[in-house]
Amino acid sequence: MAALKRVQLDDLARIQERVNALFEEALLGSGFGLREQREPGTWEPAVDLLETPEAYLLYAELPGVRREDIELEVQDSVLELAGTRQPLEEGRSFMRMERSYGPFRRRFELAHAVDPEAVGASFERGILKIEVPKRRPRTIEVKPVEEG
Repeated sequence: MAALKRVQLDDLARIQERVNALFEEALLGSGFGLREQREPGTWEPAVDLLETPEAYLLYAELPGVRREDIELEVQDSVLELAGTRQPLEEGRSFMRMERSYGPFRRRFELAHAVDPEAVGASFERGILKIEVPKRRPRTIEVKPVEEG
């Protein structure tokens, strides 16, 4: 009996996750979501963004995206990640298609000024890692005026 209840709870959890996903898609498509509204035919890669005292680190899931199809731009305190994921089999009729393809664009407004010349990125196993160093404040020494 306990095993049956566990299976039922697992099924209910999966249903709840699907309902949540459908609700989020409906909100995003209507413009009421917290994220930017997506255009038809686009997708949005999942990202993790964290802040350290020295830099911002962004990890983006980009499975199926070629390195040469990724664009990064840093201007002022805004990081923009864009690119395109191409279908593996173009021109074919799919029985089922659940993965999204096409262009994507994500913008991240960072709280601190950053050093665009020191930004670094690496791409391994479908994960893009971007390190955006914070701009360090410049300390200015005040010198005494020589009298003479």
